[in-house]
Amino acid sequence: MDTSHVQAYVSFSCELKIIQARNVEFIKSTKNLFARFYLPIGNNKRIKLNSKNVSTKLVPFWDESFNLDCSCPQEFLENLNQQSLVLELRQRKMFGSQLIGKGEIPWKVILESQNMELKKWLKMDLVSGSDCKEVMLTTPEVEVEIKVKVSSVAEMEKQNNKKFNNWNECGCKNGHDHNAWCNAEDCDIFALGAALEAF
Repeated sequence: MDTSHVQAYVSFSCELKIIQARNVEFIKSTKNLFARFYLPIGNNKRIKLNSKNVSTKLVPFWDESFNLDCSCPQEFLENLNQQSLVLELRQRKMFGSQLIGKGEIPWKVILESQNMELKKWLKMDLVSGSDCKEVMLTTPEVEVEIKVKVSSVAEMEKQNNKKFNNWNECGCKNGHDHNAWCNAEDCDIFALGAALEAF
């Protein structure tokens, strides 16, 4: 039997944690600050994850995690190595939200870090026209922690005695187990965002 065309799948487990922000005193309005992750999933598609809102009156503290467990083709990891995890600092407005700052972490850095775990303060590049004071003494930063585990699907099923969702057949309309990533409200927002991005 020719197995040269059989696609290899791996188990991909990822935990994203947004911990806190600092140097955000420049934001004029002190309410409704949140973070947004963008995760590439291949074929020029990405998942959007929103954190809860926090106030900047005190140290903005989220301590919030997002988790994903699924199987994916080996080539997904190879493509992921050439992309970046994007994090945006945003402020909720009456209609939508306003981008304040943006930072990126190359997935290659995450996947090549010790035990594929990375905890760091990510600097946010301010977006021109954002609602902030004209004078800013320090750069806003967000503390994040990323943990990734990769192993063969057969090995994980044997250890955990459970079946992992296939990357493209996990039951989610977006090709992922969206319940692991966001609540129903976030998923509705993601679906709307995906529809708008298509135009």
